[in-house]
Amino acid sequence: MHDVEKVAEALLTAHRDGGPYPTVTALAKRVDLNRTTFYRHFEAQAETMLEAARRQHTDGRQRHRPPRDDSRDNQLRSLREENENLRRHIEIYEEHLRMLTVENSRLREQVEAAAKVTRIGSRAPRRALSSGPDE
Repeated sequence: MHDVEKVAEALLTAHRDGGPYPTVTALAKRVDLNRTTFYRHFEAQAETMLEAARRQHTDGRQRHRPPRDDSRDNQLRSLREENENLRRHIEIYEEHLRMLTVENSRLREQVEAAAKVTRIGSRAPRRALSSGPDE
């Protein structure tokens, strides 16, 4: 019997004894794989385990997956909204920085022109100083 099948049987046994509903995530964790990789390689074993869990009880009661935790869902929703708001703020701040940079450059040029500053060096616009064939 393969390790995956042994682990699936252990989960089913625990479920039969009143433990949690066996899930593919629990099965994947026990064999040290993430859920996607597990499904890619062991889809048949996962489906077999889930089907066995569905029909495991002979007394007519059927266990279902545990209900979703609404507080967790609300917290995730809240975090997603906060994330979206922060992204909007970043976009606004980026635009303000762009506008301030342009304004700073324009004001610097005006101050330098009023003070009759002459720039020398790598920032000055390059002019063709070489003696070419047309000189």
